[in-house]
Amino acid sequence: MSALRWENCRGPIAAFAVFGIVAAGATAYALTGSIDSGATAEGQAVRIVVVGRDTAVVADVGDVDPFVVDATAVAANRAAGLSAPARTGSLGMQRITRSGTVVHAPPSGYLIPMVYIAMPTEAIVGTMGADVANVLDASSVVVNQVTADATGAQVGDVIDMQAADGSVQPFLISGIRPYDQIGGSELVITIDGALRLGATADTQVVIWGFGFRSLLDQALIDVGITDRRDTRVYRSWDPPSPDSTLSTAHTKVLLGEPSFRFLSDDAITMHPDWEAANLSPTRVLLDPNIPIRARCHLKIVGDLSAALAEVAAAGLAGAIEVGNANTYGGCFNPRFSRTSGQIGFLSRHAYGMALDTNTQSNCQGCVPAMNCTVVRIFRKHNFAWGGNFQRSDGMHFEWVGEPRDRISFPSKYCPNLSSPLTESTSSETLGLDVLLAGQEAITAGHVHEP
Repeated sequence: MSALRWENCRGPIAAFAVFGIVAAGATAYALTGSIDSGATAEGQAVRIVVVGRDTAVVADVGDVDPFVVDATAVAANRAAGLSAPARTGSLGMQRITRSGTVVHAPPSGYLIPMVYIAMPTEAIVGTMGADVANVLDASSVVVNQVTADATGAQVGDVIDMQAADGSVQPFLISGIRPYDQIGGSELVITIDGALRLGATADTQVVIWGFGFRSLLDQALIDVGITDRRDTRVYRSWDPPSPDSTLSTAHTKVLLGEPSFRFLSDDAITMHPDWEAANLSPTRVLLDPNIPIRARCHLKIVGDLSAALAEVAAAGLAGAIEVGNANTYGGCFNPRFSRTSGQIGFLSRHAYGMALDTNTQSNCQGCVPAMNCTVVRIFRKHNFAWGGNFQRSDGMHFEWVGEPRDRISFPSKYCPNLSSPLTESTSSETLGLDVLLAGQEAITAGHVHEP
């Protein structure tokens, strides 16, 4: 038999053409060519997969627990689906070159953060499509169209990534795909590609190919996944939470592409030109009635000041611990939340796009104690709140560039107050952003120092 080739079969009708009736979203197989009386296969084996269907992700805080990997596999099987561990993270990009000429690069000695997802080939096929999987191997990447547009990258370019051990690993850009097809990951790589980068830890489990959502949900309950404190299930058909955050790709477009470098004391610093172009020169007074002074990204200062002004007008100035925010909170603080070596995520505080306040009464992982009216006011002024992150982070307000106070969603803490006049009627869902939906606990980062 010749080499196996992946092909897409979109929708249940196409699957029916291969096998007859199969569950929508299930994985289907077909063998092209002819089989003679001696049962000899001729021609090329084609694996036909129904894609563009439902995907779910099970994530822990930190590396995914082996129990979660095994239990999720059992649940996926009960729902007639498939599952596989996956790896997400961020590493620094040194340059993109074309025929040896630099196309895009940070200033000398600095890095540009790039968020990746690594999955086994069959998971890439089942979630993103065969056209993604077929161009990938251990030395190549598929790039998000948003990232390609921002950097000028083209198919055939070489992207040099700095691995967990500090070595430089070149990858051929073998494909560029739309954001809606691959989700928020800037780079899609294989597991072998992840190993080249030193990404050895599984961070989540991806589920695909199941036929009925209700069967999967019940199976996850039955195997004990949904009862775990630090484990959360994300589904592509879930509506976005009011507290979901921007992808790194979209954050760069809105707030400018940052560049950073590692320091010898395990800290990082941002490039001074990026700071000068995007941040206030010093801490500024955000509101006279709630006198927090913070150094924030210039694009969020107006929304942040408006939120604080409305909190004060509502008689809730006392709900904001100003002294705490000015000492242990604030906006800008360059931090890299490491998971292993130089793998991790650039904190959203490194962009100056998040404010921490009331840190002592809202410790990370604790039941949040933030006033819910304050939370809803911040959502109205284009902020998500960390109280509903996978690891609760009630001190954290993060700019997302759009109002979030009218999204009807069963948030565990401080749900929006909806009514027939204000309830969201959006049909938007997470889609393949589900593949990175569990990042909040890592990417937020905290200031916590005077």
